[in-house]
Amino acid sequence: MRRALLAPLAIAAIFGIVAAACSSDPEIVTVVETVEVVREVEVPGETIEVEKVVEKVVEKIVIATPTTPPAGVAKFGGTLRTVSQASVASLDSVWTEAYVTIAVASHIFETPLGWNSKIEEQPRMAESWELSSDKLTYTFHLRDGMTFHDGSPVEAGDMVASINRWLGGISAQAGLLREFINEANPMTVVDADTFAVNLDEPYGLVTTAFSKAWSTPVILPEEISGARASFETYETTELIGSGAYKFVEWRQGDRIVLEKYEGYMPADGAPDLYVGGTMGYVDSIIWLEVPDEETKIAGLETGEWDVVDGAGFDFFKRLQENPGIVVPVYKPGHRSFYGMIPSHPPFDNLKARQAALFATDVEEVMYALGDDELWDLCPAIYYCGTPLETDAGADEWYAQNDSAKAKALLAESPYDGETWVLLNPTDYATITPVGIVVKQQLQEIGFNVDMPAYDWATVVTHLGAPDTFGAWTSWGAHWCCGDPVSDSTGAGTQQFWPKIPYVSDLRLDWAQETDPVAKAAILDEFQIALYENVYWVYLGQFYTIFPHTADFKGFEVKAMPFYSNGWLDR
Repeated sequence: MRRALLAPLAIAAIFGIVAAACSSDPEIVTVVETVEVVREVEVPGETIEVEKVVEKVVEKIVIATPTTPPAGVAKFGGTLRTVSQASVASLDSVWTEAYVTIAVASHIFETPLGWNSKIEEQPRMAESWELSSDKLTYTFHLRDGMTFHDGSPVEAGDMVASINRWLGGISAQAGLLREFINEANPMTVVDADTFAVNLDEPYGLVTTAFSKAWSTPVILPEEISGARASFETYETTELIGSGAYKFVEWRQGDRIVLEKYEGYMPADGAPDLYVGGTMGYVDSIIWLEVPDEETKIAGLETGEWDVVDGAGFDFFKRLQENPGIVVPVYKPGHRSFYGMIPSHPPFDNLKARQAALFATDVEEVMYALGDDELWDLCPAIYYCGTPLETDAGADEWYAQNDSAKAKALLAESPYDGETWVLLNPTDYATITPVGIVVKQQLQEIGFNVDMPAYDWATVVTHLGAPDTFGAWTSWGAHWCCGDPVSDSTGAGTQQFWPKIPYVSDLRLDWAQETDPVAKAAILDEFQIALYENVYWVYLGQFYTIFPHTADFKGFEVKAMPFYSNGWLDR
């Protein structure tokens, strides 16, 4: 009796397949498969001899798959489902700088430069740049192979038209750059792959303005960006970018669907947040709008969706204890605030704004957000735990919680009891609780406050119409508003705030100063000026959580969630 056991040795075969799959271009390769056959031979006298025979090699032809990730590290395919922080009003980050807009738009559109995971400026659409000897001309050179989602090539004319549209928008960084740019000839198309930014005087933050994840020019085809100053209303056919994902569908109030752009040409190098060889692993990304927080978490726990962007803090411990869920925490984080409209009653009067500030119990407001492991009291307008941390002005202005003084200040103001509107969304875990507490605290000192039940998308539309409200709740982030350049308060770049000359001058001084000691002194003066004018009531600093299922891999939150480099291991 004879039995045979076949034991294939696939080492050579596997090596051939992996080598082919990692190549950048498809090619035909030869795979050598060696098969070893082990035979047990029955002989007289019950003695077993083992004979090893190496069979002939077998040639196979394999078609290599371009840019396939290393085996066992990442996977292509699947649909990533994420729940938006709140309802989305627009996908145009020039018209609105709302977080939920940029969270989606950053996957459709690219920016001239970008951040790596260390929040450093790196090449993105522009692969290189240089500054002229007189420091008045920045020349940018585009990387090869970029196309828009309609198949047209990305060229310098598209860059110039898109940056010009951004310069006319609400961005604080655009507003500051306007102070330095050559008004008659702000930008030049040198050739199809090269454009220049022309200044009237040196300004060292051009590349910074082109790099940030927020408040940065996004690039569209020239025929779209050149014709539309704002996409407050627009056709979805105009949502054409050059990112790894393209727009497919938007059912407002329900979902936004993007799918992988097969024509995307990654930059060289390993993917690193927004830069390097960005790779779209999943086939599609769906942003769902789910207003109820308990429903958001229940759906994550059952696998109905994969990510909850900015989950409520009350669920932090519960999610941490679930082995099937990972809970990234973003630091140095965000700052809660509520802002007032100084051009309209009752907050066109400084004493009324000061009354609001002294009425606010900051700690009580922050406890309303939830788990105190995820927030701190912080007097530094530009964030504790960063190089710009300072407590200048804090003793007089931060977290005063003095209702008697607040009532006295309100009595000294011209406020006569009229009702004003506080905009506070009903569907935003890290904002909604703030307004509920602030409304109560302001009513206790004598303000009559109406707080309509608006979702975030509706709040965003009202923010462009300051006649309709007196104050609004929101938050800023370290990655968006973490320095005087990014902060437009008192600079007149948005209709909320008049331009205060000495505040604007301090902002420019800080931007241009190179000596660290002098720069720190200017920052102290600037922070005190913002506190004294009381356009914002600065609350605590908090740390957003981004819980996701454990089978969503390669996902880190260094600024905003960027899903392009993540994959589903299932």
